[in-house]
Amino acid sequence: MQFIKADIRHMKGLQSNTFDYVFSQYDAVSYCLRPQRAIRELARVAKRHAYVAVTVDTKFRRVPAFIEAGRLKEVQRLLKSNISHRLGFSRYTLTWEELARYFKQAGLEVVEVIGAPVFMHHVNKRVEKRLRMNPKTRAALLRIELQNCTNRSLVNLAGHLQMVGRKS
Repeated sequence: MQFIKADIRHMKGLQSNTFDYVFSQYDAVSYCLRPQRAIRELARVAKRHAYVAVTVDTKFRRVPAFIEAGRLKEVQRLLKSNISHRLGFSRYTLTWEELARYFKQAGLEVVEVIGAPVFMHHVNKRVEKRLRMNPKTRAALLRIELQNCTNRSLVNLAGHLQMVGRKS
């Protein structure tokens, strides 16, 4: 194993068509604020027919919380710019349709779209904690999430969006 420190938008230390599988977890593509460029670069270093998986923050994740807090200008700014500011960091948020467009532009065929969680991050935190205390309830909630995490009509409201593509 080798660790290489690089800018996800320009991984100049890596040759093209190098990896059998490329995986970007924990919103690196969101934090770089140039998701289209990052996706192109991830696709560049993937071998032909390799899978590329990317996880980003969903565009609509923060909207309900902003509305509850009366931060309507922030909602409007997010919906217009795709940029969310939280905890001192800016991140570029996406819908699955926007991410799919970036995948296609980078030569990646979209294989799967996954949202996680699709329901539970909308539940009041105290209620969620209470529900998770019961193992049967926790298992039922997990089944519900898993049964719906690939429903494309729901994934834009999920907490995170993961897309898996295959390089042509």
